[in-house]
Amino acid sequence: MKNMVRTSWLLLLLLCLNACNLGEKNRQYGVEGDTELKSSYWILLSLQDQQFQDNPENRTAYIRFEAGENELKGYTGCNRLMGRYSVNNGSLKLTNLGTTRAMCPIIEQENLLMAVLEKADSYRIAGEILTLFYQNRAIATFRAGAEPNMPPNP
Repeated sequence: MKNMVRTSWLLLLLLCLNACNLGEKNRQYGVEGDTELKSSYWILLSLQDQQFQDNPENRTAYIRFEAGENELKGYTGCNRLMGRYSVNNGSLKLTNLGTTRAMCPIIEQENLLMAVLEKADSYRIAGEILTLFYQNRAIATFRAGAEPNMPPNP
């Protein structure tokens, strides 16, 4: 009986130590808080200090980092977005970015979003907020959210 109690305490201690180590690894790789980079829809809040509000007339811009395939998917508010990503120790690289080609009245927002995504070189997550950086300067912020309404495929 004493051996079972000791073993249980030892397992509990190891579990706690492993959880602390996981938290440190998450911080090391740029993940802080409860939200994971690859498990959320990231709703656009700001680009280079320009704030964006959810607008019922415009579709909500978002990005999503797909797990496993290292694919970036999203919506610019006008067109569907696709590309590839890689992360390493908090650094971020987005490549092969492209969009569908529908015309819309907010194409300037799309162009700015694409330019910002191409420059991003690191990220940080604090709670439900994802911040993208370029040379240690915040260039975009997103909040974790549910899957936004999307226009139908053409």
